[in-house]
Amino acid sequence: MRAPLAAVAAAAVLLAGCSPAEPSAPAPPEGVTVAIVQQRSDVAERMAQVRVYNGSDEAFAFAAVRVDDGRFAASVDLEADADLAPGRTVDLRFALPEVACDDPDELRTVVFGLPDGGELAVDLTGAEDFTRGLHERECLMRDIERTASLAWTAFEPSAPGEPAHAMLTATPTGSGDPVEFAGIRSTNLLRFRPRDGEFWRLALGLDAASPVTGVEVPLVPQRCDPHVVQEDKRGTIFTIDVDLPREGTVELAMPPELKARVLTWVAEWCEFGR
Repeated sequence: MRAPLAAVAAAAVLLAGCSPAEPSAPAPPEGVTVAIVQQRSDVAERMAQVRVYNGSDEAFAFAAVRVDDGRFAASVDLEADADLAPGRTVDLRFALPEVACDDPDELRTVVFGLPDGGELAVDLTGAEDFTRGLHERECLMRDIERTASLAWTAFEPSAPGEPAHAMLTATPTGSGDPVEFAGIRSTNLLRFRPRDGEFWRLALGLDAASPVTGVEVPLVPQRCDPHVVQEDKRGTIFTIDVDLPREGTVELAMPPELKARVLTWVAEWCEFGR
């Protein structure tokens, strides 16, 4: 059961240059669990939460939380005046630091600062959560951007029944290694037309000598459900499959002004309210 705490004030502070170390502090009481989670609404803003669950028989009080993860360029400090009753959960929201891509340290710890000045620590090094995929995607994008930047640069709406068109633009930097994009995956909000509804094949290769390249991508709504638009969190964040400089995926969100135009177009295309 998750419930608001009477006094939880979380303020995130990034601590540059802090390297994670193996926990030297004792662990929290048995039954207290910790996870790093991300809500769908937090993806575009690169936010996350430290989720603390008290499964013990006693209240668990802490004054602060520090997240140390060697795959990110800074640690995160959270102030939290928390007194967590048994069976309760709290999520402490914070902004994710930039990724560290050059030989990152895999150690991950969450350290609780106690009201009496002591510390308790949890080792999350082997935990499987969204941060592993995020780190891989953002480091791959960083390597790609040595050769070319990617952006959604235009959107042309359409009449109901016809595909709209979004422009994906690749702008080479004049240096870097060759890159190759296999295709774009559909989202929960949008798919492709007239071919390959769930996957739009790109087969787009670029190198240092390539010109600026634009690809027009035809789009139609996945389905005409007003709740999909009203509750949209990831509908304009596209996954792109990459073959070079190495196989993997990256995510490319439409900028806010294009996202707003897309959501308006979906509502008009589906004739909501008529």
